[in-house]
Amino acid sequence: MSGQLFFFIVLIFWVGFDIYLFFFHNRKISGKLQEKRSKYIMLAFVLAGMFGAVTVDGSSKEAFMVPFLPHRYVGVALMVFAVVIRFFVVRQLGPSFAIDVGALPGQELRTDRLFRVILHPAYAAEIAGFLGLALVFSYPLSSSLAFTLPTTGILYRIAVEERNLKQVFGDAYREYCKKTWRLIPYVF
Repeated sequence: MSGQLFFFIVLIFWVGFDIYLFFFHNRKISGKLQEKRSKYIMLAFVLAGMFGAVTVDGSSKEAFMVPFLPHRYVGVALMVFAVVIRFFVVRQLGPSFAIDVGALPGQELRTDRLFRVILHPAYAAEIAGFLGLALVFSYPLSSSLAFTLPTTGILYRIAVEERNLKQVFGDAYREYCKKTWRLIPYVF
């Protein structure tokens, strides 16, 4: 199987999973949550990064068609990692997971499993996935757009979510933040 085909198969799963989460998963809960705007802002940055990476320069398409070297397979592996971790986060949160920011009455602050080490495991995985996408593009301008624009959108979404979590869970969330890494263990 060519590297490009492998990449597109993984990309279809990644995008398909995100479309499912965005449009179909827990719609009843999303309707009850407070903040809805940040998902559209994050989506705009993600789409700008992905489409900008392929349309900004015609040479990027030629670079993409070059046979895959090991670093590009590492990029695809990071994309697979992103999908798998996001899947496990959604499963771990169960009915609490929604694409909109907020908490329902009686909802618990999750600090176990994946959340024991990282405050935002799904977002960390998404950023790793976009780093993988940048490695796959293997073209400086495309790679920069594919990584920096989506990461900017994700960081904005994290700020909105953290503000909400501090408001909803108060001191419990602040204490949790003191004991847990934000996105990258032992770094940030």
